[in-house]
Amino acid sequence: KYQTQNEKFTTHPGQISSPETNDHNPQLTYKFLMDHIVSQIPHKWFEFGSALAITPPQMEEIRENHSGNENRAFADVIQIWQTEYPRPFTWETLMMVLESSTVNEPQLAQQLI
Repeated sequence: KYQTQNEKFTTHPGQISSPETNDHNPQLTYKFLMDHIVSQIPHKWFEFGSALAITPPQMEEIRENHSGNENRAFADVIQIWQTEYPRPFTWETLMMVLESSTVNEPQLAQQLI
């Protein structure tokens, strides 16, 4: 399944991997993710982190620290992704995570292209 979805990355790499050259997609930043991803799917912070391969102990720590505050939990997931690099902090990774069976938000991914 991912191989088929990934073909669009190789067919149109400028759309995702080089957003700085594409007026439609701004540079991938923490602020962009908070404004455009977290605001749309705050309830999927755990799934998003799991799809990024953030470790179960880290995910449990986030859950314990931010019980009931999905936005703060999601912010921590993004910060770990950005600073500890469980997966590359790239548009391609973002698209892969959104389209994964774990997060299952292909329509949100399509809005970003």
